[in-house]
Amino acid sequence: MKFKNRLCLSAMAGINNSNFVKKFKVGLAVLGGFNADKKANEAALKSLKRGRREFVFENPLKEIEKELVSALDSYGKIAVNVRASSIDGYVSVAKICEEYDVLLEINAHCRQPEFMEIGAGQSLLFNQEKLLNIVEKCSKYCDVSVKIRGGLNLDYSSLSEKLFSSAFILHVDAMIPGGGADYNLIKEISAFGNVIGNNSVKDINTARKMIESGAKLVSLARAVIKNERIFDELLEDDILSLPIEVI
Repeated sequence: MKFKNRLCLSAMAGINNSNFVKKFKVGLAVLGGFNADKKANEAALKSLKRGRREFVFENPLKEIEKELVSALDSYGKIAVNVRASSIDGYVSVAKICEEYDVLLEINAHCRQPEFMEIGAGQSLLFNQEKLLNIVEKCSKYCDVSVKIRGGLNLDYSSLSEKLFSSAFILHVDAMIPGGGADYNLIKEISAFGNVIGNNSVKDINTARKMIESGAKLVSLARAVIKNERIFDELLEDDILSLPIEVI
């Protein structure tokens, strides 16, 4: 898969719709997080009521497809970040991604309690049999990314090796509890396959450090809210602006 540059806009629930992602000249823009089934949308409603931003769709699959189609004229590649309570929820979106030749991103990262309670988001990292089943089934239809969170009491080498049996790429939030990015985690996981490096990227130096640690792409989320020109600033770098083919 060819990317026009090494930058990625990471998913932000309630923010990354098609209009937002099309603003940025990134190699990969991630729509969502979207909620693919009834229980996930109910969780989003609960999250909204306590002040968080979320996408809530009356007809999830129809609305996800509508956002995806609207984003197809983006600068670079598109991925769709999804949460669901059921394996069928993920597979249904995988079939949509197949139709439009885009990546599906399984959200095993969200730590909001409403989603953890329904077996979605970060809880999947502690139910690896379910997570691996989701990735395996979805990968029959399209290339799959899995967004995971670092800083947890997990054997990341073992998990990564298993995930890469079906996943095309892992999107790694290399968080260190208390702040900062764990570049050693990026190195560790990159030994097993393709990685998008995420966390604490705020300038060329921190983005380059992700690449030097083994990441194929480097992603930003909240930093874009603070400075919508940050991708333009990063593209001034000779390495970050280069196209890359990820196999």
